[in-house]
Amino acid sequence: MASSSRAMDLDPPADSALVSHTTEPAEKDVINFQELKTNVYNHCVEVCNEEGWKSVFTQASLLETGIVPGNNAEELQKAINSLLDYKYMKQVISESGLGFRIRNEEEAKKFRTITTEQEMVYSFVDEAEAEGIWTKTIKIKSKLHESVITSCLKALEVKGMIAKMKSVENPHRVMYIKSHLRPSDRATGGSWYTEGELDEGFIEQICDIVYGQIKQKSFYFSSSAYKKSGKSSKHMTDKEAIIARDQVLSAKGQKVVDPGDERAARSRKYEAYFPMPADYTGYPGVDELTAFIHNAGISSQILVASEIQQLLDVMCFDGRIERVIVGSEEGSSGGIGYKATRRTLRHEYELGSTLMGAPCGRCPVFDICEEGGPVAPSSCLYLKEWLDF
Repeated sequence: MASSSRAMDLDPPADSALVSHTTEPAEKDVINFQELKTNVYNHCVEVCNEEGWKSVFTQASLLETGIVPGNNAEELQKAINSLLDYKYMKQVISESGLGFRIRNEEEAKKFRTITTEQEMVYSFVDEAEAEGIWTKTIKIKSKLHESVITSCLKALEVKGMIAKMKSVENPHRVMYIKSHLRPSDRATGGSWYTEGELDEGFIEQICDIVYGQIKQKSFYFSSSAYKKSGKSSKHMTDKEAIIARDQVLSAKGQKVVDPGDERAARSRKYEAYFPMPADYTGYPGVDELTAFIHNAGISSQILVASEIQQLLDVMCFDGRIERVIVGSEEGSSGGIGYKATRRTLRHEYELGSTLMGAPCGRCPVFDICEEGGPVAPSSCLYLKEWLDF
């Protein structure tokens, strides 16, 4: 609900059909009565500006303020009744009993144009707040006919007072929420959902970035260990298929890559990474990783720590990272950090390939496998079992 801190003169609405049913005092007391209404309302506005627009007022609390001349409870009740009639106030049940909440002028004008049934339906939507409410729940609570509820919801939606919403927990239910409210993360699924659908691509992207940052701080690279050894010459038999392939690639200007050299380079790079010492305290925690994602400007959405924690939990379950206790420099506990696990070379470089689903993708003698050679696809036992499966 929008708030306004300016003083207001609450003159009766121009619409004669909505005039208060409260009996007004004599001519001399009318001015005082209107002044009392204005003072009561403006006092409530000031309190709401400081404490929030969900503040609840009672007759006793308003009398304690001293704004009612002579603490006249009867005159205060008349002022409250008039504010209720003009929709500047609404009745609520609080812990202390019957109370009142105020509405701003714009919302009060809207409420003066709706029917009693529409106001009842709106009250249930209002109570649900950011979680939203199911139309069937409104029917059960209001005990109104379904056609009446449908008509009320349509009228309130046209007036801009409520709006439809989707809930990831109940995607097939028709839900409604107050139009100016943002659905809760529980209803929308948070940043990982787009229009009610799980955004797997976005999740995978953020996961990879977070994992890369954790991995960078989990190992150190030894340049001395990453020395390319001299290439040893090895005798290779003439293979017409390989020669023909190389000639075709050379004719197209493409570089012929020796699989042995590529795998050897990967192996050297893998072996050049070493784990951090036992007293290392640089493993990142959830707050550091959240700040890293925010500062990197990777996403237009603001990802909070609880959402990054969800990704960390998933990666822990997948075995990509693990939780560690991070100590401070003085030796006291510094909280929970995360370190990347040491995975095999095959996991690091080959697991993501679709070829790894077939035996050929993991075969150590793949480079010499051909018809007529010592290893051939037609005689491969593993390939036959895989195709039969």
